[in-house]
Amino acid sequence: TDITHSSEQLLSLALLRHQHPPPFPPPNAVIMKLLWKTLIVLVVQVGSLHAFVGPQHKQTHLVSSSTTASSTTSTRLYESINQSKDALRVMVDFHEGTWKGTATSFSVSSDVSAGIRLRKVSPEYKSTIKVGLDLSKQDYTLSETLEWGDKMKQRQLSLIDSSADVDTVDGSYSLDVSLPDFPSDLTGTNKLLQFGIEHCIAVNDDCRIRAFAFYALEDQSLARMVVCTEERVVAAVPEPNSNILDASPEKEDTGEPRPEFVKANEKLALFPMNLLELTSGVWLGDMVLREPASYQEPKGFSRESTRSPSVKKKFASWTLGVQKLAHEWKWNFEDSIQKVITVGSPLGIGLPKEMATSISGIVGENESLSTVIPKDQRMVYLDWMGGDQVGILINNVALQFPRYLAFEQAGGQNRRPFFTEVTIFQAEQNGVVDVTDSTATAGKLDLICSVSARAYSADGQLKQASTGFFEFKRTDEAKP
Repeated sequence: TDITHSSEQLLSLALLRHQHPPPFPPPNAVIMKLLWKTLIVLVVQVGSLHAFVGPQHKQTHLVSSSTTASSTTSTRLYESINQSKDALRVMVDFHEGTWKGTATSFSVSSDVSAGIRLRKVSPEYKSTIKVGLDLSKQDYTLSETLEWGDKMKQRQLSLIDSSADVDTVDGSYSLDVSLPDFPSDLTGTNKLLQFGIEHCIAVNDDCRIRAFAFYALEDQSLARMVVCTEERVVAAVPEPNSNILDASPEKEDTGEPRPEFVKANEKLALFPMNLLELTSGVWLGDMVLREPASYQEPKGFSRESTRSPSVKKKFASWTLGVQKLAHEWKWNFEDSIQKVITVGSPLGIGLPKEMATSISGIVGENESLSTVIPKDQRMVYLDWMGGDQVGILINNVALQFPRYLAFEQAGGQNRRPFFTEVTIFQAEQNGVVDVTDSTATAGKLDLICSVSARAYSADGQLKQASTGFFEFKRTDEAKP
């Protein structure tokens, strides 16, 4: 059933948080991820998952497979409204306010031997985020004001047009935009950009990491990659009964202690990952999959879009699934590397084939053990799939982006799979060390990682987005 929200419905969703505030503060990211994993096990034992677990009410709605057609339609209506409501709530709760950080940008060429090029670190900037409504278009918007030095730049994105995906457990999101208008001081290039993909992963209640892939208009190559580490400065706290659009992000920081839930992740910190540690075990976890309700898979032998004009894109209207999988990186300590992926049976929809397939590549540049380059700027450059994909490991972030913005070639044949993946690594704060200095101490740490991914169809439409949470099992621990 096609559901079109009226302006009044959109406004009521936006005001829900202020009219009916949750009785407790939002739970922290790691606890909710662990609760989510526990819930998955329960769902597998009980039945099929047909709805979403919201961050505020933590309820699961199980619908029997024998549900009548009329009740199924009602359930879909209920799920669609609640998915968008939960996604909007977590975007406001976590992201609204002012953040500060720096951007590290770099690029690679088609010649792997040339390594990583044109590295730049931006001046410190402030980013003020505001989530609002465009009632005339029945759309949600994400507005960002960037300030650095004596400069300022504003941008506003449609969450529908940008195919925004939101993890309503912790607030992580991803989106894409055509002709991105991002400051050159942060991207590190003055090239005209055709397409940009943004991943934002919540590290804890007061820290997030954003990663960007920008593609040049001239040759559709991967022009720049940007990694931003940002910390919260001011949280937007709307007055009682105020409209979401009136929430002011410019309230002064009083210096008073923040609520206890904000401190819940203090034992976790970003971990400076390197190739040696990354390949010393197996990463085990789950991916939560979200397929846009408007997505229609090409039929027959044609790779052209079969999307019906009547099927409209909507914000946070998804078909859900859960995929259990394991990642194992294998390195020969020279220039050969593999990423072995083992998948289990999915609950609901599964991962696209291209993301569930093991890949191999070469190590183009490895600065993990460098004593000349500062620890937070050391990089590893990986060339995956015969040059189809670029892999970068920088400090506590791993990137995997297509080298070219090419969804299909002449004749309608699929040229290469197009998907993006961003990973951040964390460990216990009181034990974090650089493994290049003490591998013995590092071996005792409990490592985890969070993943954000997007997969596109041959016609350039988002066909699935996902987020995951993985724990590290070292090879020696796995032995009996």
